[in-house]
Amino acid sequence: MKKNKEREVDDVEDLNPYKVDKLSKIPSWITINFLKYWAAAAAVFFILIGGIDIGIDFSEIEDQANATAQSSLDLSFKIIVLITLGLTLIFTYIVRPIVRLLYSRRNNTYRYNMVNNKGIIALLLNWIYMFFISFTLFFVVIYFGYKGWIPNIFGGVNYGIEPFSYGLFFLILDTICILIKLLIWNVYQRIKYHRQIKGA
Repeated sequence: MKKNKEREVDDVEDLNPYKVDKLSKIPSWITINFLKYWAAAAAVFFILIGGIDIGIDFSEIEDQANATAQSSLDLSFKIIVLITLGLTLIFTYIVRPIVRLLYSRRNNTYRYNMVNNKGIIALLLNWIYMFFISFTLFFVVIYFGYKGWIPNIFGGVNYGIEPFSYGLFFLILDTICILIKLLIWNVYQRIKYHRQIKGA
């Protein structure tokens, strides 16, 4: 009888909808950063699946004529715009809503987003921010890959941009930008607070 009662208690605990699971114990900043890393890597990965070769060898570009260099710059700009579009859509409609769902009074996850607006404004602001990120990372990642400072898991030399290294560099640059944003916001709040005290 006791064993049957213990089994019944265990079954009730398993069906408890308010029971805290193991995944809920993971800090939100780890979840959000992993989500951002996945989003950046996914944007580049899907562009690669689309058949666009985004590997550029700097040594070859320096030896080419001006016309070829111009075409390389045109291709680079198109790639930057495509990556920007992919990042904008993923961050606006996947990452931002999930980050907002993780928000609570004790855990302000909004601070992990550069853009917290809604609707078309969020889309436009995200596009501007992602264009800056994409423009910077495009040349940084390729240059680091050319110098051999990024391990290439696919093999070969001067592969260019690949999802895993791009996601890592994206996470680093995004974190730096968000820290700068939070610093500026804190300074603004302090200045506003001191002005209110002096005015009172």
